[in-house]
Amino acid sequence: MEEILWPNADRDLLDSLPCVGKILSAVMALEIGIVRRFGGPDHLASYAGSVQRAVESADWKSKGRCPRDCNVYLKWAYVEAANLISTHREAWADRHVVQLYERVKASSKMHAKATMAVARHLAEASYWMLIKQEVYREPQKKLHVLSSTHG
Repeated sequence: MEEILWPNADRDLLDSLPCVGKILSAVMALEIGIVRRFGGPDHLASYAGSVQRAVESADWKSKGRCPRDCNVYLKWAYVEAANLISTHREAWADRHVVQLYERVKASSKMHAKATMAVARHLAEASYWMLIKQEVYREPQKKLHVLSSTHG
């Protein structure tokens, strides 16, 4: 594979995502193409099929399944990486993607929903990595600031 694929900066950046290797990064880079064609990270996540479809009527709203009319190769790559993250969760308990998986799995009791949440995070992270030309970094943990009234 390395002999077939030419050197590419985008592929090298995507290779820094958790559980993304040479093949998945090549698929992602080729399927994303020019990242500036997307209006934002949510547009790339939608293109990759990792956003739930909104089902609405006059007086109720619910979330449907992820759409089938998306880039199936890109969706496969992100879901494959998310599945690998779920299998490595014991060793990477301190990583953000594992904590996201565990949080969604605990609230929904469903592996598929947790995997799609991680896939969406990876898609949105890919957008920012390619726009800023930076490798993947763990998101900053929000510190709780105590006010003077709460000690």
